[in-house]
Amino acid sequence: MRASILIAATLVACPAHASAPELFGYGARAQGLAGAVVSDARGHGAVHANPAGLAFETVPSVALGYQFARFDLTLDGAGHAARDATATTIGFDLPLPLGGALAERIALGGGFVIPTNSVLVADIPRPGAPQFVLVENRAQTVSLQAAVGVRLLDGLAIGAGFIALSALDGAIDVAPNAEGRIGSQARDQLVADYAPIFGVQARLPVDLALGLTWRGESAARFYLPITADLGERFPLPVPTLQVEGVAQYDPAALGYELSWQPDGLRVAVGGAWSRWSAYPAPIVYTAVPEDFPSQPAPGFDDVIEWRAGVEWTPRLDPLAFAARLGYRFAPTPAPEQRGLHSLLDSDRHTLALGGGVRWAGLRLDLALQWHRLVERSHVKDADAITAAGYDPAEQAERHAHHGQIIGGMVELGVDL
Repeated sequence: MRASILIAATLVACPAHASAPELFGYGARAQGLAGAVVSDARGHGAVHANPAGLAFETVPSVALGYQFARFDLTLDGAGHAARDATATTIGFDLPLPLGGALAERIALGGGFVIPTNSVLVADIPRPGAPQFVLVENRAQTVSLQAAVGVRLLDGLAIGAGFIALSALDGAIDVAPNAEGRIGSQARDQLVADYAPIFGVQARLPVDLALGLTWRGESAARFYLPITADLGERFPLPVPTLQVEGVAQYDPAALGYELSWQPDGLRVAVGGAWSRWSAYPAPIVYTAVPEDFPSQPAPGFDDVIEWRAGVEWTPRLDPLAFAARLGYRFAPTPAPEQRGLHSLLDSDRHTLALGGGVRWAGLRLDLALQWHRLVERSHVKDADAITAAGYDPAEQAERHAHHGQIIGGMVELGVDL
């Protein structure tokens, strides 16, 4: 596990982020269409996009992928260091071999996103330090997804499952060792935070398909109390210092989509409503006096984003091809940062390209994405910073930022 934690006397602020499937999409097809797959999610990708899509699968399959992303962020005219995001993905879908009325009507699916160099990352800077809260570290936590799809009618299916993010629970103890020297011992335990996911798909006989997906709120929290016993030589009482916050956060969201699917072509338009107004304070301020002002709420807003995708799938026996183009517009939920917080975010445009080839039971898919973070500036209010209990002179008077993300994925699948 990789975690960087800065602990200061006044304690600190921690940025909360969201998971890789929410930022990029899960699976190469979803990434190549910028997430416009809710009405026609297929295979293991349906576990995240819409679990109802599992019920339309008749052949079991597995897939192995590798995804990457590079963050090019600019803050106040200078480059802002951010970790590259690389991860391995594993997915499967398994139609159950039932007979009678249940034949080809129930399927299971699962998916994993496993960062190559971390299990959970939680950066904790000083209060007011600027952070790109919705893109930085987003792909730095393990996520697990599992679901079941049930086809009620020939063209109607429902699905349900869960998404789990890794979280950290532990403690750090400072105390004398057997030789009387002050040392420290860290104990940590990985736990999981679960969020439900539900979906509905309707495939109509007029080349139309409808999809709805509901995801509950999920968060990767961390809790690390630090206790200190300086021993008999220094009999000073040291209060417990609690390091507590949210390292990854996905809001509750409702996705919706309509697609038109004549032979060999698919055109989809949809979006999602996200409940960012429930975004929690990224860190719990504990090492402050009892009469210290309450931490200002992040004050994020609910947002509606839009997605569109076009997929062309010509078949030239014995090969089947796919070409994909997607666009996503995600308005920022973050208000102008005038007070203590500097939780930076911008409206984000995503352009996606993808393609694939299938031969017999083998499938190879590729995807590329370019995210543009629109330039934005914030002018600080000294009175608001003072009201929060901090010195305005210790913060910048304004912040300006923009950036881009370039990412992609390669995925190999096989029918069993």
